[in-house]
Amino acid sequence: MVTAEDKKFFDENGYLLIRNVLTPDEIAFLRKRALEIFSSDEWKVSSYNTNRTVIDTYRYFPEIMRVSLGKKVVDTVKALLGSDDIILTPETAMMTGFYPTWHKDTTTQEKLGHSFHKSPDFKMVRCGIYMQDNDEYGGGLSVISGSHRKPDNFLTGDFLPKRTLWYRIKNRLMPQKEEDNVKLNPHKLKIVDIPSKVGDLVFFNFQTAHKGTIPKSQRIGDVPAHKSKIAIFDTFGVNNEQTKMYVDFLKTRPENIYGFARDRHQSAEFDEYTRSIGLGAL
Repeated sequence: MVTAEDKKFFDENGYLLIRNVLTPDEIAFLRKRALEIFSSDEWKVSSYNTNRTVIDTYRYFPEIMRVSLGKKVVDTVKALLGSDDIILTPETAMMTGFYPTWHKDTTTQEKLGHSFHKSPDFKMVRCGIYMQDNDEYGGGLSVISGSHRKPDNFLTGDFLPKRTLWYRIKNRLMPQKEEDNVKLNPHKLKIVDIPSKVGDLVFFNFQTAHKGTIPKSQRIGDVPAHKSKIAIFDTFGVNNEQTKMYVDFLKTRPENIYGFARDRHQSAEFDEYTRSIGLGAL
């Protein structure tokens, strides 16, 4: 269960690792099912999916929902957000082979003039369930600890240097730590590779700078198959106006992958299940 110390850590650092919420057998099932979906045509169940990302996962694959969205997970979210009235937003995604670079999940809306995420009533959180340990193969999440409390330095888009030939040569001869990159990390905060293991939950604030942890001793393409990166991300929020504003914002995004937010797949099984575990859904 989430303790007062856990909540304080999350508020101060913008992320939280909760150990052993799911069992090894549950993760093994999720990983096996995910591999089946991505290696066959099952991911094509929605035109908004790709062979690396399945959106609105639970409405199409309820067998996954009944494992990754169990009562233990929901109770942990409620304890962290301090409310029993919690909403699961449409933004549930199952992903494979993804290593996004540094970003904040509020940059796009802020660029478009939205500021609802700056309200003290904006109480939303992302939850990642990684189906492999975050080890030398890079199976999890890295964060800039405390960055949720700082202005968004990603708004300009020039926080990383251009990867010119000269930059690559210089970086190989004199590698610079990301923590020392003044554009990426102007406030000199600590960068953390969250040491998640199979069965853990990884929570992070929308305004926390984060990226996929990169393999340490080999190229991404050389990661062995049994360590290939797979995860499910759920987005939860307190049932209030700010959460609804975020969901409305999703519906305005022009990227094809966000079409699911405007064109919801109907699932009576999803509706019945979320009600049975005391979870609202938009």
